Amino acid sequence: MTPGLQSRGAPAGIPLLADTFWTGVVVLGLLLAATARVFGQSPTDPSADPLKQLTLEQLSQIEISSVTKESVPAFKTPAAISVMTSEQIQRSGARTIPDLLRLIPGVNVAQIDSSEWAVGIRGFQGKLSRSVLVLIDGRTVYTPLFAGVYWDMQGVLLEDIARIEVIRGPGGTIWGSNAVNGVINIITKSARDTRGSFVSAGGGNVDQASLQWRYGGGSDDTSYRVYGSGFTRGPMEHPDGRNFDDWRRGSIGFRVDSRLSDRDELTIQGDAYGGEAGQRLQLSSYAPPSISAVEGEKRFNGENVMATWHRTFSPASEILFRAYFDRTDRQELNYREIRNTFDFDFIHHLTFSRHDITWGLGARTSPSHFFETVPTVLFIPPKQTYNILSAFFQDEITLVPDKLALTIGSKFEYTTFSNGNYQPSARIAWTPTSKQTAWAAVTRAVRTASEIEDGFNFSFLAQPATPLYLRLIGDGQFHPEQLIGYEAGYRNYVSKRGFIGLSLFHNRYTDLLSVESSPIVLEPSPLPAHFVLPLRLRNGVAANSTGGELSAIFDIRPWWRLRGSYSLVILDARHEPGSNDASTIGQLEGDTPRHSGVVQSTFQLPRNFDLTLAYRAVGAVPDQRVRAYSTADVRVGWRGRGPWDFEVVGQNLLQPAHVEYGGTPGPLIGIKRSFYAGIKWRH
Repeated sequence: MTPGLQSRGAPAGIPLLADTFWTGVVVLGLLLAATARVFGQSPTDPSADPLKQLTLEQLSQIEISSVTKESVPAFKTPAAISVMTSEQIQRSGARTIPDLLRLIPGVNVAQIDSSEWAVGIRGFQGKLSRSVLVLIDGRTVYTPLFAGVYWDMQGVLLEDIARIEVIRGPGGTIWGSNAVNGVINIITKSARDTRGSFVSAGGGNVDQASLQWRYGGGSDDTSYRVYGSGFTRGPMEHPDGRNFDDWRRGSIGFRVDSRLSDRDELTIQGDAYGGEAGQRLQLSSYAPPSISAVEGEKRFNGENVMATWHRTFSPASEILFRAYFDRTDRQELNYREIRNTFDFDFIHHLTFSRHDITWGLGARTSPSHFFETVPTVLFIPPKQTYNILSAFFQDEITLVPDKLALTIGSKFEYTTFSNGNYQPSARIAWTPTSKQTAWAAVTRAVRTASEIEDGFNFSFLAQPATPLYLRLIGDGQFHPEQLIGYEAGYRNYVSKRGFIGLSLFHNRYTDLLSVESSPIVLEPSPLPAHFVLPLRLRNGVAANSTGGELSAIFDIRPWWRLRGSYSLVILDARHEPGSNDASTIGQLEGDTPRHSGVVQSTFQLPRNFDLTLAYRAVGAVPDQRVRAYSTADVRVGWRGRGPWDFEVVGQNLLQPAHVEYGGTPGPLIGIKRSFYAGIKWRH
C-alpha cells in the first residue's frame, strides 16, 4: 500500500489486516463458486438468459468493422484486435468506459482522480491519450485543441453498447492521423435490439447515486429509443484532506433505425450532456508575480447528432454515407473553449474476382473559439478552424481461397497544420485451418499537429524572487510525428473450450514531440518586468518500442469461463541530433508500466446467480512516482424470474486505496476501495 493512503486515525495494523481480509474474500469467492456448482441445483434454462455467454465458436464468428470499415470475422483479421461483447460489459461491474478498457490486453488504464484517467495502447500512456483514436459509432471524440480525449465527457449508456472493438497498433490506413498506437471503437446496439422499457438505479460509497432509463419501440421497418442517465461520484482518497474531485454528469439521447426500402437503411442518433467535476491547478500570474493552488469546478456540456445512410446495390456493391455535427463547450479553471465540428464520410465497398475493395472520402471542419480566463494561458489566434480532407483505398486480395489473403492500402490526408500525409499498410493473413490464423503487418502512421503545437502560449512562474517564468510555446514549427510499425500474431482455438492469441510488435517512432529551450530573455510587459525561459515545441525525440500481448479464454466447465492476458512494453527513447530537451525522454520511458496482466473468472451459478472475479497486476510507473500494484474486483448478480435484476459490485478490494498515476498538483491521489449496489427493471 502506498504510504500516506491508509485510513486516517486507524492503527497501523488495521490496513494490513483489511488487505489480507479482502484477499481472502476473493479466494473464498472462487471456492464458493465452484462448490455451489457442484452441490447446488441445476441452473434455469440458459436460453432464457439475455446475458448468456457466447460459446468460443460464436466468439470467433463475431464480425468487426474497425480494421476495414466493413464487417469481417474478428478471428481472421490481420491485426491485433480485441472485442468486448455486451455480455462481458454487463458482467464486469464497470461503471465507466475506462474501467472497461482495463480488461483488454495491451490497453494501459490508470485512474488519476474521480473523473480523469490516463489511457494508452502499447505505451504512450497519458491524460489525453494523444496517440489513440477514440470513436463512438464512428464519430471521433478526439479534440484537436490539446490532441487527445477528454474522458470525463464521454458517456454512453453501458446497457446499450453492443461491443467495444480495440485495435492495438496503428490504424491510420483506415482512420487517418492520430490512430497511431491504436483505435477504440464503441459501437451501440441498433434500436431494434432495445425495444421495451429499462430502468437502472443504484449507489455506493464512491458512485454515490446513479439513475438510467431507456424506452424503445417501433414497427417492423422503423425502431427508436430514447434514453437518459445521470450520476454523482464522490472524491477519491486525498492524504492532505482536500477532497476536491467530486464528479456529476447527466445526458439524454435518442436513436432511430429505419429500413427505407429493401436496399436502403437510415440511422439517426443524437446526444446532449452536461456535467461538472472538481479540479485542482496551479495558476501563475504576472501582477504581482505569484503562483497559487486553486480548486474549483470544471464544467462541460455538448450536443451531437449523426445520420448514417447505407445502400446495397448488389451483394458485391454497397455504399455508406455518414454525416455528423458535434458541439462542445468546456470551461476549466484556466481556459474555456467552444468547438463545433462538422464531419462527412463516404465509403464504397465492392468485390469482384479475388478483390475485396473499400475506398472512401472524408471532410471535416472544426471551428473553435478559445476564451482567455488567466493571462498566462493563451492560444494565438483565439479563433481557429481545423480542417481535414482525406481519401483512402484498401484492397484485400485472395491469394489462396479461404487460406491466404493480402491486404494493401493507404490513407491520404491534408490537415490545417500539416501538408499532405500518406499512411500505407500491408497485411497478410494465413488461415491453414478453421481454428488457426497467423498474420503479419507493416504500417506507417502519423500524429498531426494540433492547436497546442500551432499557437499555444503557457507561462509558469518558476522563481518568484527573480521573477523567472517558463513559457511553453507552440509556434507552428512542429511537423507530424511518424511511426513505422511491424506486427505479427497468431490465434488458435485449441479445442472447443480453449482459445489463445499472441501479438508481437516493434514500433519505430521519429519526430516525436520535444520541448527545446532557448536563451532567457527579459520581457518588460506586462509589468513588472520579468525574465522568460522559452520552451518551444519541436520534433527532437525518437523512440523504439517492442513487446507483445498474450491472451487466452478457457471454458473450464460449461458454467465457468476463465479469461487472462499479459502485456509487455519495452520503450527506449533518445534525442534527435541538435535536441536539448531535458524532460521528454524520462516521461516517455517512465509513463507506461512495462508489465501488466488481468485474470477474469466468470461463473454461472444456480438460482440465477452469477459471479465475476477479476484480478489486475500493473507494473511501476516511475515518472509518476507510482509503484507496482495489484487489485481485484468482484461482482455478484442475480436475475429474478420477473423483470428484476440485482447486482453488488466491489472494486479495488485489495487495499483501502492505491495510487495509479499523477497529473494533479499536490500529493498523489489514492483510488478508493469502492462498493456499489444496483437494481435493474426491464419490461
